Amino acid sequence: MDTRILGALSRAKTRAGYRAWQFFHGLRPALSPAEVAEARARLSSAEWALFLAQEPRDRRHAFDLYRAHLEEGANDAALVAALVHDVGKGRLRAWQRVAFVLLEAGAPPLAQAVEAEHGAEWRRGLWRLREHGRLGAALLRAAGSAPRVVELVERHTDPPPLDDPELTRFIVLDDRF
Repeated sequence: MDTRILGALSRAKTRAGYRAWQFFHGLRPALSPAEVAEARARLSSAEWALFLAQEPRDRRHAFDLYRAHLEEGANDAALVAALVHDVGKGRLRAWQRVAFVLLEAGAPPLAQAVEAEHGAEWRRGLWRLREHGRLGAALLRAAGSAPRVVELVERHTDPPPLDDPELTRFIVLDDRF
C-alpha cells in the first residue's frame, strides 16, 4: 500500500483515539477545590464569571490547558487565555460536540451547510462550535480582558501561524488537551 495512504490512516487513527479520550475524559469533569482556587486567583472578576459560565467539561479542559502552559513557563496572558479560551461555546449537548467532530473529519462542506447562527438550536450549537474563538473574544473584550488574551482566544482555532510562536504553542497545546 502507498506510504502516503498508510500515513494518512495512521494520523486518522491517532486523531480518533485522541477524540475518544477527550470525550471520555470529559465525562468526569469536576475540578478539585484547589484547582478552583488556583483558577479564581488568576482571573479578574469578569473573567471568572465567564469561566464559571462554561460547562464543567470545558472548565476541566481549560484547567488542563492552563496547567500545560504553566509547566512550560507561559506568560500571564497565555495562562489567562487558557482558562477562558472556550467561553464562546455556550451550552452544548454531548451529541453536538460529537457530530461537529465527525462532520469536520468526514464532510466539512456538510458541516458548514448545517451550521447556522439563527434557526434550530442544534444548528446554532454547531455554529457556535465553529465560531467559539471569535464569540469568546467578543465576550472577553467586553469583560475588559487584556488585548493579548483576547487575541489568543480569538485565534486559537486558526491554523498555527509562522510569525507568532506563542500563539502556535497555544494552538498545539490546545489540540493536545
